[in-house]
Amino acid sequence: MTREEKSYWERTAMRSLGRRRLLGGAALAGAGAAAFGLVGCGDDDDDNGGNGGGDTPVPGATGTTAPQATPTMAPKKGGAFTVGGTGTIGGVAPFSSNYGGVRAIASCYNYLIVNSVLAPKMGVIYDLATEHKAEADNITWVFKLRADAKIAPNKFGIAERPLDADDVKASFDYIADKANGTNGYAPFAQYFDKWDAPDKQTFRLITKKPYAYTESVISNNLYTPILPKEWIAKGAAQLKTDIVGAGAFMVKSITEGQGWELVPNPNYWEKGKPYVDAHVYKLFADQVTWRTAFQAQQIDSYDPQNADEMKELVKAEKGLSQFSGPSISYNSFWMNIKQKPWDDPRVRRAVNMAINRKEYIDLIGRGSGEPIGPITYAFEAEALPDDELAKLQPFDAGGAKKLFQEAGVSEFKFQHPTASNIADYVTIFVRQMQAAGVTAKAEPLDAGTWYGQYQNSSLTASLSLNQQYNTPDLAVTWYRTGGITGNDRFSTGFSDPEVDAAIDKAASTLDAKERAKAYHDLQRLLYKKDPAFINFFGLRSQSVARPHVMNYPYYGATNINYQLNKNVWINKA
Repeated sequence: MTREEKSYWERTAMRSLGRRRLLGGAALAGAGAAAFGLVGCGDDDDDNGGNGGGDTPVPGATGTTAPQATPTMAPKKGGAFTVGGTGTIGGVAPFSSNYGGVRAIASCYNYLIVNSVLAPKMGVIYDLATEHKAEADNITWVFKLRADAKIAPNKFGIAERPLDADDVKASFDYIADKANGTNGYAPFAQYFDKWDAPDKQTFRLITKKPYAYTESVISNNLYTPILPKEWIAKGAAQLKTDIVGAGAFMVKSITEGQGWELVPNPNYWEKGKPYVDAHVYKLFADQVTWRTAFQAQQIDSYDPQNADEMKELVKAEKGLSQFSGPSISYNSFWMNIKQKPWDDPRVRRAVNMAINRKEYIDLIGRGSGEPIGPITYAFEAEALPDDELAKLQPFDAGGAKKLFQEAGVSEFKFQHPTASNIADYVTIFVRQMQAAGVTAKAEPLDAGTWYGQYQNSSLTASLSLNQQYNTPDLAVTWYRTGGITGNDRFSTGFSDPEVDAAIDKAASTLDAKERAKAYHDLQRLLYKKDPAFINFFGLRSQSVARPHVMNYPYYGATNINYQLNKNVWINKA
């Protein structure tokens, strides 16, 4: 896909979201943003889970070869939906997990709304909220809550009562406390001013200024799950190991290093869902083992590394459903500027110049992918044009070699996890640095150890696994003082007041064209500052699933896949 082509999502045929009405409030103009105040009914026929049982078809799913359910085919109850992944679970702390626990978190907790700027035609999917609006000032947001989102049975003494606005407030209070080290702290600290619960079924959020991505932040599965206030009071250690929520699923078991199993919450508000009796996640050592398990029929789906691998799988097994689209996933090189040699901007610039992104695309993407800067190509309006990007991050091994020599650097070390296909990146990276005259010494770590050190910013430098940021603002927060989470977790130590101001300006601009221009200006500024976080290339999203998986939750370059596992059903005789 080139940026001259029409938006992937604009080219995708999608059925309407169902009954809608406007509550009023100002509309946020421009692509990639759902209208403020756009409200859908929260009952079954407004469900947006996929293709079947009255649900909306999967947006962006191309080349689907397996027979799929139609609106006349009633979903079946029962069966297990089994998926897999690599790395580690990393616990299920709802506000700070980033690894395999994320899918369980999104399936077991509630969110006010589910929304993605990359799937604007999907609008807003309601969960704990039944309607919402932004007042005319674009600062005050009001959410009306359902009264039947009931907490799942549990062994921790948390009453099986409905969630209410006090639980939302308690969750937001926890996220906003810097000491808790939450993923969502950065947007809360920068843009969210205050919030309250006028009554049990009303939650009000007031931002410090207009913020283009308010809806995206409050629906982000890593940022703002809503927990019972009594569960929050149990403390961080308890939250990391167990889940008590009012979402579609509840935990049956979690085994670090192996996986987890979820079962339906019998108290879930949307009666009849989830359809499956179990949602299972199996953990694998690496990409090869994961694929082998899929081919051995141990799991129902798999995410190929590229289109060629997907073709191989489809050829080997007839009937597979296949999905493809633009992706917000990419791998990066992270540098700790509090440690040498990364405190020298010449060294950071040299690494960026020594990276031949085309080689990564050719060897890892097998020709599928695009060079990207701080903002990935999936955000078409906000990403820099290809020709300008090539000038700002040129491949110049000779120039990089000169910079390394000027800085007195002949070798450096970096760490990386042993999960996924990261070894392929390591091989290419080491070779490209050698061509620029330096020896890059790789230090592999098991995924759990690496993640802990990465989180604490104690690594020297690192190849970082699939980054996924669902708005341009979240993507560029890597370059803000305090780092991606705003509280120095995963932080490179990079800090620049001019950059911080440019990030704020872009995110606070509501006019779409002006906002895109602000993001272009921000990225040009970043290259002048020699940032300590460098992206390799933008991947394409690929996924395959067995034909018995109905409503497979594939939404391409969005953050909502895991939150809609409740809609999956298994079509087996």
